[in-house]
Amino acid sequence: MEARDFELLIGQNIIDRYHSDSTRPQVFELVGMEWDLLDDVWPPTYSPGGELYAHLIPFADMSSFLEMGCGTGIMSVLAALAGVERVLGLDINPAAVRNTELNAARHHVAHRVTARESNLYSAVGPGERFDGIYWNPPFLNAPEETVDSSIWHETMFDPAYTKLRRFLSEGRGLLTPRGRAYLWFGEALGNPTLVSDLADETGYRLDVLQRVEMSEIPEALVDAFPADLTGGEGDGGGAWHLHLLELTPR
Repeated sequence: MEARDFELLIGQNIIDRYHSDSTRPQVFELVGMEWDLLDDVWPPTYSPGGELYAHLIPFADMSSFLEMGCGTGIMSVLAALAGVERVLGLDINPAAVRNTELNAARHHVAHRVTARESNLYSAVGPGERFDGIYWNPPFLNAPEETVDSSIWHETMFDPAYTKLRRFLSEGRGLLTPRGRAYLWFGEALGNPTLVSDLADETGYRLDVLQRVEMSEIPEALVDAFPADLTGGEGDGGGAWHLHLLELTPR
């Protein structure tokens, strides 16, 4: 099986796992706080991302912050709680926009957090600029002809990493002179030099703020993966490398 077909299989299994999961809570706990979770929004409890290392992002130096693919809005809320005055969450999923608004209200930062339905940067207003832009992007490079426009395919797949390339290249023009882009990205299946190659291509310097090595697939997702990848009954699979990356325009 070719790598992209394998990534399609993994992603579709994860989507099917979500739809068959009757245990998803309406309120969950992460980073020591409680969060609302709406249907049709990715549950961060399945596989927590960069929000676990939000303290490494220099929010104290920012007056404006954009979270791409805001989902439940955790990073947007954490940025606002850290003192960022103007936070914008963008998501192609209207349920995620509502979820971000709910969590901003839950944590009393609705006056600082705005959420908009957006296809990448399409909802950014003229003249809006940001000191920080963050994304936990789709990791899986499925064949383009197999991917549709559904919310879950948009969430899970990025054929040829076209969306990630656009995030970086178009994001440069939305950063203030001191602005930085931040990515939570995994090397579980993809090209381990992908982001550094794209950083060079789009004119960024890349720094690793956090590198996490996971010896196991998150428990909530383990049944989405073939036994030979998870280690089956053996001694476990290979390491998974996850990174919080800072990209500085050159």
